Amino acid sequence: MQARFILALLAAAFLLAAALRWTRNPRRPGPATRTWLLIAAIFTAVAAWLQRHTS
Repeated sequence: MQARFILALLAAAFLLAAALRWTRNPRRPGPATRTWLLIAAIFTAVAAWLQRHTS
């Protein structure tokens, strides 16, 4: 698999982990939830950049 697809898959996995963690405390996301979301955002940004700049 190419790196751009792996990073997109990892972004989805981290987003799912954040969603599952957020269901434990829906009122206010804790530090772990925010960390999962941050990592998902980073992987999403890198995957999007790779999709755009590679053929």
